[in-house]
Amino acid sequence: MIVTLAHLRRVPGFGAQPGFCAQGAREWFAYYGLDWSTFVRDGIEADVIEATGDALGLHLVAFARAEAERGQQ
Repeated sequence: MIVTLAHLRRVPGFGAQPGFCAQGAREWFAYYGLDWSTFVRDGIEADVIEATGDALGLHLVAFARAEAERGQQ
């Protein structure tokens, strides 16, 4: 399954607005050695995010999977 920038922008966050902030996401990708530009353009396999074991990443993947199950992308 591919997790996309659209998922990142819609994921229920931990603040008043949905989505994770782009700056924080860029830093998160850099911390884990993942390519932000490729993610923005093509998305990223869910298992790559899951492999980090990071709670924010796991939350994002769970959201993307739930949307896929409902037929959303």
